[in-house]
Amino acid sequence: MRRWSGDVAVVGAGTAGANVAARLARSGLSVLLLERRELDRGGAHWSNGVVEWQFDAAGVARPSGAERVRGGSRIHLRTLFDEPGVVVHDNPVVGVDMGALGDRLRAEAGAAGVEAVDRIGAIRLVERDGRARALEVGEGRAGSTLRVEASLFVDASGLRGALRTQSTILRPWSPPVRPSERCSAADVVFAVADREAARRQLGSWNAEPGEAVNVLGAAGGFSTRSVAVSEDLHEVRVLVGCVADGRHGPAQRLLTEVRRLHPWIGERLHGGAGLIPLRRPFSRFTAPGLASVGDAAAQVFPAHGSGVGTGLLAGSLLAETVKGASDPGDEQTLWRYQHEFFRRHGPDLAFYDGFRRYSSRIGGRGVREMLRSGMLTEHLAWCGLNQTRGSTLPSEVPGVLLGVGRAPQAGLRIVPSLVRCSAAASLAGRHPAGADLRVLGRWDRRLDRLIGG
Repeated sequence: MRRWSGDVAVVGAGTAGANVAARLARSGLSVLLLERRELDRGGAHWSNGVVEWQFDAAGVARPSGAERVRGGSRIHLRTLFDEPGVVVHDNPVVGVDMGALGDRLRAEAGAAGVEAVDRIGAIRLVERDGRARALEVGEGRAGSTLRVEASLFVDASGLRGALRTQSTILRPWSPPVRPSERCSAADVVFAVADREAARRQLGSWNAEPGEAVNVLGAAGGFSTRSVAVSEDLHEVRVLVGCVADGRHGPAQRLLTEVRRLHPWIGERLHGGAGLIPLRRPFSRFTAPGLASVGDAAAQVFPAHGSGVGTGLLAGSLLAETVKGASDPGDEQTLWRYQHEFFRRHGPDLAFYDGFRRYSSRIGGRGVREMLRSGMLTEHLAWCGLNQTRGSTLPSEVPGVLLGVGRAPQAGLRIVPSLVRCSAAASLAGRHPAGADLRVLGRWDRRLDRLIGG
């Protein structure tokens, strides 16, 4: 049995894991990064929409060059019957090649002195006296076992939560993500087989090449079919997603539907698919010697399932919190990371988790009513894309009131839901500052009642 002993071991070499490993190493800690695939295959390897303020807040350089793959000035939101809805003229979302971003962050981790072991096999968390103490890791290539001893273990393994699910402390606070809390998503780039047909389609949408056209609610209230033709009309990116509860089929079925509707879409070039958690972060994602970041902690923006930026924010915050600590795995130190994450980001994530649940309940036709009536304004849509809460601008109030008059049933449903979402946001920012589990339990149950989980 080989042994490694140091300060921190990070499981998962995607963007969240690579970023936190690099930042912990820069603070002077010895760090080991573990990945079940080949190191350069860690994390997602397709394009993803990210908002740049999250890079700034996480202290990560904004994507540029080959990392930045798209980002039109407008985004068109249409109904399930492909009717005009809302056009956001100042689209805050930029496209990022996740493989290229991951390569950059892994290179930064290596430059900071992070050691890496890839193609690992089964991993077992060893606990003793109420604290994570070691990992026993199968080494796929060598056929042996690596024992990893560290003061802090970081779970950045994604939805599967390789360490979180083995922790006797975290399991009660992080129940399995239910099918209704998962998004089946795919992001694929195809060749454009008929450029003139693609141009005509864009014209029918009043869209320009490079701009995304999103049909909302086509496969349930929480769903999207997004098409973005490149500026040179050579490629088209198709993003699809819906709740993975079995009622609407997997993302692959939505991709097939998009290609049936648009026969000018040609051969598949590259892309990927996966399952994404769609819920507020777990109320507890730290334990003595153990902390989670990214999807492993359900740190995902629930309204549209984007977790890249939130995972970067969490990793940078964890590194900031433990910097200079004599014991980076100390329970109180890690609780501060958890508390501060909720203080900074909990309100937005809780608000949009409630709104996402509301959109699932009202279905595609309810979403259509919101889009057609004018209740969902351009500014509110922009806030959702920007992953921040917002209120209706004074200039938009008359239009919203008219929208409620046009669709009174939808208006009567949405007002109490928004009140509950706002109350949940206020409560989420008041995560208990001390490690009192009775207080945390009461806080967690109140938040669930407000959100409707």
